[in-house]
Amino acid sequence: MNAQKHLIIAFLLFVSCVARAQSTQQERLSQHVYTLASDSLRGRGAGSADAAKAASYIVNQFEEIGVEPYYKEGFYQPFERSGNTYKNIVGVIHGNDPVLKDEYIIIGAHYDHLGVRNGQVYNGADDNASGTATVIEMARILKGHQNQLKRSVIVVAFDAEEIGLLGSYYLSEQLDLSKIKLMMSVDMVGWLHKGKTLRLQGAATIKDGKKVLEAEAKKMNLDIQAINFETSVLGATDTQGFAKKNVPTLYVTTGLKSPYHKPEDDANLIDYQGMDRITNYLADVTECFANQPDLQSSGKIAEIHGGKKKVFEIGPTVALASSRIAFPNAAFNGKNRYGFDAGITTQTRLGKHFALEIKALYEYLNAKYPDENDLYSAYIPYHQESVLAPVNLVFKAGEAGVDFSVGLGGFYGYILKANVKDMPELVINRNQFGIDWNIGLQMGKFKISGEWRYQLNPLFVGDGVPKANLRTGTFNVSYLF
Repeated sequence: MNAQKHLIIAFLLFVSCVARAQSTQQERLSQHVYTLASDSLRGRGAGSADAAKAASYIVNQFEEIGVEPYYKEGFYQPFERSGNTYKNIVGVIHGNDPVLKDEYIIIGAHYDHLGVRNGQVYNGADDNASGTATVIEMARILKGHQNQLKRSVIVVAFDAEEIGLLGSYYLSEQLDLSKIKLMMSVDMVGWLHKGKTLRLQGAATIKDGKKVLEAEAKKMNLDIQAINFETSVLGATDTQGFAKKNVPTLYVTTGLKSPYHKPEDDANLIDYQGMDRITNYLADVTECFANQPDLQSSGKIAEIHGGKKKVFEIGPTVALASSRIAFPNAAFNGKNRYGFDAGITTQTRLGKHFALEIKALYEYLNAKYPDENDLYSAYIPYHQESVLAPVNLVFKAGEAGVDFSVGLGGFYGYILKANVKDMPELVINRNQFGIDWNIGLQMGKFKISGEWRYQLNPLFVGDGVPKANLRTGTFNVSYLF
């Protein structure tokens, strides 16, 4: 019986020690965020004295952990842009394999934020004190496992991300990228309680990357989305400078649920329990990649980073439409009224700059037909429902996932239902065709465009009817997969 009691006591002590260790990491994460996102650091504006205080805190943490400076001059990597001086903080945890120790995995997070604007402090707790805190604690875990690491790990706190990814671009220009096997940017990971899922964008840039990420998440019972590529041109992170040079990258985030880029992004709103789980997971993933015997790029690059554009895209389209009836042989015209389009858009690449765009739409239009009793000021409602197929040859030009386009072609429409109120003698021509042209802007998967259609055949048929055509303009929003 005494032996059983001793075993129970030993087990409870073990559980208690584990719980304390987990709590200690969570407490440290909280300490880092509260320090970096404190009012006293005034939002850590890039290159400011307040950012310098934040940098000093990060260096002290690296030194306490035992992370070594990557450069012989020390942790700081100063650089200048437009007459201003900024500084990255670059450390290293050396691997032990005779060959693989000269290959590197980069884990990084930007520590700068927006500073003070209009008298308000933008503390940037989620963006990106959360990422910086996570990288510090990842470094602590990896340093503790250093004897097990084959590849080396570069640990970076980037400066000047908020003003153009300057720090990460500068580092990407200084390193021998042939030795960098993976670059990971941890950017806004403090809201797992709201986002529910950790997003890792860029999994397809690593050979078998998604398998590794999902397998490690399953071990830790963490919900993740291992997304093939980054797609948002508006949410760029520090991966960009490396990805554009063909280095495999991962952008890690809990998403845009926090009040980021607002004064309300404060430390008391952060999910520290979630950050604790994310820290353990990312350290585990980093160690797994560091020890993988044959860690390779997949050769695939996100379109926004200069990768090959998709040959075929398809997705939903909605549009606000405005139509009028034109009378080419008369001194009067109809008036515009509003309607809408909804349907599917497809784009097929025909080369670097050209694509064939075909739409299948349901269209509901309204217009005003002049009242014969008062041709210049009174109007009768016209309604039309139709299915429509515009086809355009589109010229596209752009880079980094942003394309400007101009398209020219034609359309065919079949009228399902149409009438001019109280004028049954007007017979509608059910078949419509004409010229279609558009201009647009595509950013990642989203495309907005303006489109204009000019009907060439008569709107009405029969003896004695006026010659009339429809003129329609639309404002379109599409989401293309």
